[in-house]
Amino acid sequence: MAPFPCGVCKKKFNTRPRIISHALETGHNANQCCRVCLRWFKSASASADHAKSAGHLEEEAKQSQSLSATVTDSKKTLTDATDSKEILTNAPPPVQLQFGDVYYTCLTHQQQDEVFNQLSAKCHSAEILEKEGYILDVEKGPTTKKQKPRPSLADFQQTPPIRPATIKRRAVVVDCEMAETFDGSDELISLYVMDFLTGETLIDSLVIPSRPITDWRAKIHGIDATIVSEAATHQNALHGWAAAREELWKHVDESTILVGQSILFDFEALRLIHMRVVDSAILASEAVFNNKGKKYRKPRRRWGLQELCEKFLGIQIRNGDGIHSNMEDVLAAREVVLQCLLKPEHFKDWADKAREDFWKPKEGRKKKKKTKEPTPQIAKQAAPALETIEDFYDSLDDDDIFYDCEDARGFYTERDWFINVGAGIPYY
Repeated sequence: MAPFPCGVCKKKFNTRPRIISHALETGHNANQCCRVCLRWFKSASASADHAKSAGHLEEEAKQSQSLSATVTDSKKTLTDATDSKEILTNAPPPVQLQFGDVYYTCLTHQQQDEVFNQLSAKCHSAEILEKEGYILDVEKGPTTKKQKPRPSLADFQQTPPIRPATIKRRAVVVDCEMAETFDGSDELISLYVMDFLTGETLIDSLVIPSRPITDWRAKIHGIDATIVSEAATHQNALHGWAAAREELWKHVDESTILVGQSILFDFEALRLIHMRVVDSAILASEAVFNNKGKKYRKPRRRWGLQELCEKFLGIQIRNGDGIHSNMEDVLAAREVVLQCLLKPEHFKDWADKAREDFWKPKEGRKKKKKTKEPTPQIAKQAAPALETIEDFYDSLDDDDIFYDCEDARGFYTERDWFINVGAGIPYY
């Protein structure tokens, strides 16, 4: 039989089932494939004609009834279970998504459409994203202040627009690892991207930093200069955040939903502007504090990924040395969002308990009257007259210690201290 070529990646497949499977997993030439009947057509127009046929509509109706029953049974099972860990580990899915001892949820082709519709409904509004600090407009910039320096706004770019000729992923999960540069800002050193619906790994790459690194933070993610250098030598690393962003854009456009835990920081590392976002950290805080829509206020507390996995999913991540794994973090963030969609009752129960735990210590706290303690009076002594910096050093005891510190204007040295503070001039 003649091979079936993929019009996107140019791979050739010997049988129809193989190219159908490829199209469903990657989205390549998806307009030539019927997801319902699992049939392949020579052209998009032939596939469109098939979608109007009586046989297709009948099969679609049958699968719709079957899907409703499957989702209902899934919700019932998830709601009745008392331990989410049992759900994730005791029943391996047909195509296993596993990290360590934990099995993560896989979706059938029929379930993916239903879950995608639910995920679309969970996308955060522009108002919420702005209040959370997401950059949505280069000219406007961020609406929240940040302690550490941010990348230049000139580097930020919008996700590419939809192009009918190219098929992109409907939803992906993104996780980045960062190191610290000389000014305290973050620099991208690793990127992992997974298809949210299929669980397929799209990108798993180290990134050569664009600026000098002062702290690799290897204790957090296990990545250091040696590892990145070796990957660069073998050409197994992307060259800087710009190349990493270009690699991401091969799989997404402005219609793609980007999912992650506190994905704001990943967006900043990639200098990315995107509107369709589902942040698992925001989902959790919204559920706990009921702050949605116009009443949304930035929450007083955040639930980290490790805590959400333990308290909500009932699983342990980052076991052993506690070092982050991109793949594990992506699977965990994906699972948190999936379980929010598939078992909303259990998610609500967790949120109610988290809210109770948050307010409980404050309700039991008694108000104490503040009593002012008398300030001890210290006799003021006239500062010695010091003519030179040498006189200043001679006046010091052997135990006196001075530290260099840095402010926004540069290094604050011992000489600065003498000239300004020693001479009675305040240094701001």
